[in-house]
Amino acid sequence: MSTCAFCPGPLLPTFSDSLPRERCGRCASVWIEGDALTKVMGGSAAEALVRRARGKHGLCKDCQAPLAQVPQCEQCHRPAPTCPRCNIAPLAVTKVHDVEVDVCTTCHGVALDAGELEQLQKLARADREREFDLKPRLEPETLSKSQCAACKRTVKLKHAFTVNDQLYCGSCAPSGSAPYDPTLTRASPSMEESTSVAVMKNVRWSPVDPISSALDWLFSRLGN
Repeated sequence: MSTCAFCPGPLLPTFSDSLPRERCGRCASVWIEGDALTKVMGGSAAEALVRRARGKHGLCKDCQAPLAQVPQCEQCHRPAPTCPRCNIAPLAVTKVHDVEVDVCTTCHGVALDAGELEQLQKLARADREREFDLKPRLEPETLSKSQCAACKRTVKLKHAFTVNDQLYCGSCAPSGSAPYDPTLTRASPSMEESTSVAVMKNVRWSPVDPISSALDWLFSRLGN
């Protein structure tokens, strides 16, 4: 049984149909083998992460002091994050979309502490909500009239024109606008389904558990 990268706790295998990983029984951090990452996410994702991490210093998990080729923090004396496989310390730290990722540049393993996992899941969830948000900007149920985007005069919806999610009166309606139609501002169930299908066709792997889903989101954006 291997030891956690961040504490003396044991790494326990997580049995799932998604991205294979081990979780610390003490601090709840996650360790992902480089081979598993390459197999599930593809070699390009693993290589991109290692390229980002090469030459970077490590970080102390207590005081956030930078660590370079030392077995423990010189300020608070906490052991440096250590690869459970290679026993190399400290692990290099690189940022991917504001999430700090500890990487072993030798075996390509990846470690995330509990706080980083929580931050990652929040970012992934917010991104998915934006991606699948079909809520119209113009709500016909709550608006009987509104202001013209140009002259600011009150205009009744039945007399309004719209373009680019903006309402205009007849006098100010720009070229290309069309009469406001509330039935066109709401996505139908069939539209929602077709949009979801179109998005999912671009996903090469569909993880079923929240952590794997968040990790997939992270690694799929390494090139961005």
